[in-house]
Amino acid sequence: MKQTLIALLGEAAITAVSDLGDRHPHLRGYLPEAAFIVTPPTPEQGAAVVACAHREGWRVLALGAGTKLNWLGGHPKVDLFLRTTAWQQVIDHAAADMTVTTQVGIRFQHLQHQLARAGQWIAADPLYQDTATLGGCLATQANGTLRHRYGSWRDQCLGVQFIRSDGQLVKAGGRVVKNVAGYDLMKLLVGSYGSLGILTEVTLRVYPLPDAVQRWQLHGDPAALATGLDALLASSLTPVRFDLVLEPSGRLLLDLEFHTLREVIASGTLGDRLADIATASQLSLHLQEPAGILLNPTPEQVILKVGLCPRDALKGLIYLHQEASRLHCECRATVAIAQGIGYAYLHGDTAALEQLIRSLRQWVQRGYVTLLAAPLSLKQQLDPWDYRGNALELMRTLKQQLDATGVFGAGAFVGGL
Repeated sequence: MKQTLIALLGEAAITAVSDLGDRHPHLRGYLPEAAFIVTPPTPEQGAAVVACAHREGWRVLALGAGTKLNWLGGHPKVDLFLRTTAWQQVIDHAAADMTVTTQVGIRFQHLQHQLARAGQWIAADPLYQDTATLGGCLATQANGTLRHRYGSWRDQCLGVQFIRSDGQLVKAGGRVVKNVAGYDLMKLLVGSYGSLGILTEVTLRVYPLPDAVQRWQLHGDPAALATGLDALLASSLTPVRFDLVLEPSGRLLLDLEFHTLREVIASGTLGDRLADIATASQLSLHLQEPAGILLNPTPEQVILKVGLCPRDALKGLIYLHQEASRLHCECRATVAIAQGIGYAYLHGDTAALEQLIRSLRQWVQRGYVTLLAAPLSLKQQLDPWDYRGNALELMRTLKQQLDATGVFGAGAFVGGL
């Protein structure tokens, strides 16, 4: 295999996993010792590698910066990790059309800095913004709570280019905001963990940078928070981020962020309206510095992605804190109120964390509790995905149509795909 890869890419583009030594110890369990990591300089050379894998019966998994490698559902069954980090070209920033087309190996934060020169940005807040590649964010559907206003990656994605399982480079979607032609294949690729194809290029919506940003927090007991939450939802206020936050101490709060005009901020109208709601709900109101989402969880943290019925979000975080305290685990969490989707960050003994996750899954009747970042030893004790839908057969059919020979069959996605 190595000699074949050297003939395709040259020796400098190939690294054996066994040669990594002690680097990235929290990720090593997800890197089969016999596998190779290849870094093709161009998408065309990446396609040639996949075409070779198709002929030789090798299994391939896309890899960006590796920040979310431990989000896989288990030990991947792969021969090659195809690293996309050399694909960093911004192909077309159509500022007037508010779109950007770029290769996916670019670091997310680096792309944001380039767009900011034109007064624009991608309205998303994935984890590991400093180091994660755009392709990794899309492949794992890594959204933060800005989705309350701007939607998820699937909503912002207009078109993609990707490597098919036979090594062909193909496109889906386009470069315009109103594109309705054809089957929406790009939305299948976003969040598929590389199980259907390898993204090489993507076109995204961009937005003007906000003129002004203001962030407020409301504190109080659970009953007061529930009252305030109902009042905020019934109001005409339009926060871009509207989160329920559980702090490690067990304190709950509402966190709201507004993107607006400087004149609105200067008038004080926004603060006055929030103050009226806070007073009526017996909550305390505090103006905060805009946080900016640069959350980089530590390697030892266990990360859950939770999906709750929105009206159960408050009760869910209360239950999570109670169970975490009972099992002597540390916990913090953030949930986007309107969608009921968020993340929980845990520390604790492996056996206690397993109990906590099982207990939370039992409590969540409608929704899911997906185990993202975690040691393999914990993922081996339970199903990481907690998939409760009825579309698994449809997913398998799609997998068969798009990857009949299993080139992208790492076995570490939902249902072993």
